[in-house]
Amino acid sequence: MNWKVSTQYSAKITFENIKEAYQKYNLHKTNPIVSLITDGGSENKGEVGHFVNRQDINMQKIVAQRDIIFSNSMVEAVNKRIKYDYLFPKGLSCHTRVAPYASIAFPEYNKKPHSSLLGLTPLEVFKGMLPDKDMFKPAIKVSIQKRRAINLHSEDCEDCF
Repeated sequence: MNWKVSTQYSAKITFENIKEAYQKYNLHKTNPIVSLITDGGSENKGEVGHFVNRQDINMQKIVAQRDIIFSNSMVEAVNKRIKYDYLFPKGLSCHTRVAPYASIAFPEYNKKPHSSLLGLTPLEVFKGMLPDKDMFKPAIKVSIQKRRAINLHSEDCEDCF
């Protein structure tokens, strides 16, 4: 939803990032309340906790493996995909080159269908679409029929008959 590039590791940067996302996406209007799932790292304490605990903020902070039994692995998976699919292949040698590229990479990532979302994009899920394993079955069936028809009439496939 939001991102920052920094050479530092701090709660202030995390706070600014969360606050920007909260404002950018009008999360104060969401229902039910926004759940911010974090790990127990120091960057998720201090200003982040003060912000989330304000009466006028429609958000609850949930610490993975403390408040809930599962981890924040879904966020770590996104971080891994961004690094390995977008950043590392570019061989960006310093942080001043990362920010301009990240401004392209993150929006692209959010518009890309993901298998973990059963073919939906992160933006579609954010906007309320629910992943459904059967959603694409009719389209897949039509595609299979079209491909068979094309293959049957292909001159490149004489050995198939």
